[in-house]
Amino acid sequence: MELFEERYQAFAQVLSDDELKRLAAEYGVIDQRERRLPVRIFFWLMVLSASQPGVRGGLFQLAAFFVSAMTKLFPLQHAMRLSKMALSKKLKATTWRFFHAVYQVLLRRYEKRLPSSTRHLLDRFQEAYAIDGSMARVHSTLERFFASANAGQAALKLNTKFSVKNLAPKEVEVSAGKRHDSRYTGVTEEAGILYLFDLGYWAFRLFERIYAAGSFFVSRLKPGCDPLIVAVTPSEGAPLIGKRLSEVIPLLAGQTALDVTVQLSKAKKPRFTQPLRLVGLRHEGVWRFWVTNIFEADFTPRLIFDLYRQRWLVELFFNHLKHGLHVEPLCCRNENGIMVEVYSALILYLLTQIVIALAALQSGQPLEAFSFKRSCELVKAFLWTHLSQLLRQTSAALVNFLHQLVQAVVLMGRRDQCRSPA
Repeated sequence: MELFEERYQAFAQVLSDDELKRLAAEYGVIDQRERRLPVRIFFWLMVLSASQPGVRGGLFQLAAFFVSAMTKLFPLQHAMRLSKMALSKKLKATTWRFFHAVYQVLLRRYEKRLPSSTRHLLDRFQEAYAIDGSMARVHSTLERFFASANAGQAALKLNTKFSVKNLAPKEVEVSAGKRHDSRYTGVTEEAGILYLFDLGYWAFRLFERIYAAGSFFVSRLKPGCDPLIVAVTPSEGAPLIGKRLSEVIPLLAGQTALDVTVQLSKAKKPRFTQPLRLVGLRHEGVWRFWVTNIFEADFTPRLIFDLYRQRWLVELFFNHLKHGLHVEPLCCRNENGIMVEVYSALILYLLTQIVIALAALQSGQPLEAFSFKRSCELVKAFLWTHLSQLLRQTSAALVNFLHQLVQAVVLMGRRDQCRSPA
């Protein structure tokens, strides 16, 4: 029981008034005098705004949401007035790095104190990341910062490194929409990491960085790439060596799997010279191929495919971010405000994942047993009903708030389990 209390306290401290004020002071956004919209209230309302459909459509809608929320939270105060211009100035003046700092502190507590996924095929890696990018529309006046691939339009790209073990985004790299995925910089020098990515990130320089770090990757084979087979497993047979993949496919009649070592580049002096493993599976008459630098025999072609399938988790994350947390469209017309909107949504996402993880610990169920969508609805409802109290009290109120919320998610999970077919 003490261990559970310690975990509740750890998260309550991050979200307490004292900690928010400390981080606000560290990033220069502390209120120098009493204002209508203090930074801690602004923080919570921005997080809540991510849960409201239609609010992010424009500054007018966002300002109206703020006024409505303040009226509900503090009904005894005088009616608040907030213009689009005033809110725009607040979004421009409150550095997004404050929101980023809150997210990072929550993430560190989450990674340190809560259970990881039960996907045991990942146990041989220090960490496993699914990498992908998603576009979000922004106002055309921001084309200078977030140029789109379409002239005269503006869009940003969220390149995300999503932890498959912890089911949370480790890093979100925001860039102009026209920036190619292959320029992603999130691969670190840390060894033993598994990266799962699609063809948008296909680049020999990325493969080189992963190799140099002593890490691993799995990617689909790029269409048009015709690698040279340089070694085979005993079951494949020596006649395949020295042939291109296109020459080998007609020879595989009756087979359902392929496992060979290949050289990717056709250049006379290739930049990338490391051999890679090519695995293929035949399904419904069609061959599908993946490349990886995992050569352990225990990782069969089927297991390599199962590893790659974990990449869908980052796509599911983007679905939640866009349709449940309403990241698109973003309404601000300044770069800082856009980043505040993005990290407000990410904080709400991580809060939901923290509640799910606490519920998993309390119930003994795996993280995957809880619906993110339904859990997020409970988080939003609890925030609405408890926020006025949380803004006036200490971390003790937050601990009690988390206890009630986690218990609600546990009960929801049990009900869902009873309803699911045997």
